[in-house]
Amino acid sequence: MVRMLAVMCSLLLVGAAAPVTAQAPVASLTLDEAVSLARAANPTVRAKEFEVQAVGANEITAALRPNPVANFLAEQFGSGNVAVTQYTFNVGQPIELGGKRQRRIDSAKAATKVTGYELIDLRRQVVFQVKKSFTDILVAREAVSLAAQNLATLDELERVHKFRAEKGDISGLELLRIEVERFAFERDASDARQALSAAKIALRTAVGQERVAEEFEAVGELAFPEVTKSKSELYRMALDARPDLRVAQAAREKASADINLAKANAWWDVTPQIEYQRIGPDNTIGFGFNLPLKLFDRNQGEIARAQAEAKRVEAARDALLSQALAEVDTALATVTAEREKAALLRDTYLPKIRQARETIDFAYRRGGVNLLDYLDAQRTYREKSLEYLRSLANYRTAVYVLEAAVGGQLEN
Repeated sequence: MVRMLAVMCSLLLVGAAAPVTAQAPVASLTLDEAVSLARAANPTVRAKEFEVQAVGANEITAALRPNPVANFLAEQFGSGNVAVTQYTFNVGQPIELGGKRQRRIDSAKAATKVTGYELIDLRRQVVFQVKKSFTDILVAREAVSLAAQNLATLDELERVHKFRAEKGDISGLELLRIEVERFAFERDASDARQALSAAKIALRTAVGQERVAEEFEAVGELAFPEVTKSKSELYRMALDARPDLRVAQAAREKASADINLAKANAWWDVTPQIEYQRIGPDNTIGFGFNLPLKLFDRNQGEIARAQAEAKRVEAARDALLSQALAEVDTALATVTAEREKAALLRDTYLPKIRQARETIDFAYRRGGVNLLDYLDAQRTYREKSLEYLRSLANYRTAVYVLEAAVGGQLEN
């Protein structure tokens, strides 16, 4: 009894010390962490991984040999001395000719290869979604911060004007103009918060909602990436790394394997048999074989179908190759155009607009300009700042589209 209690206590202690396998949702994510998590936890990716396993299981089926066949027959049951009961038992083993088994294995392996590259291509698309959603979060967060700063500036101005209006230094019209202008700033803040919420939902969906906390923090800066590779280098990357092109190549190999399988299936199979027969007290053993006579059905239709499918796959591969290079050209042109716009705003116009805003603000507080000029300067700064954020988001998204087009990372 004491020994049993000691064993039970030991089991309880081991159970209490066992680590908890369930992972708590993460509360903060960098871009690299989000990409890594999406590769492993995205539900669509996981479903495709199971599909790869399911398709790969066909290789086991393809490698199996035909089962033996057995027959048993009992006949001539009756009464009296006339009828003698007869028992017949035979066993046969089908033997496949024409290399059918190896052709089945080749076709099954080719199908697994196609599905494996489809999984890689799906991950490529998921990575693009993660990177775009992460960038949208950073942009929306910057927009929220900008809207808060603009509102704080306007609140301070409104507070001063209320005080001056109560003392009669200014008319109520100027205060009313400020209050009306406030709506645009509040709208920017509301739109930015909505965009931030939508981007977080999109990222959690791509990564796996159960793996990321609902109110998580995206850790990163809204940097200005550079693309230094030439068009020829991008072409080479696309031809070497794009998984959908590999899918097309693997599909071509599978089509060739299917043609060989169809031709192999045109061969007959032979089934050697051994038979044991008992008639009354007599026992006999016999041998034979079963051979189909393929006079009409020689698998002509399946051979023709497989050959036509191979031509279709080849044409589809050529079309995909042209499309892939066109996608590289389009994405590169978009990257160049969006970079020029973002750089022009960042380096030329935003500094000038910021300087003009500060100058007008200084002059307005000293009575040098009127309220309309002041509000116009604030409005211009707000619009151009938001335009720069949108332009930067478009540029980063264009870079990610180019990465997806070449099937590899471009940022240094």
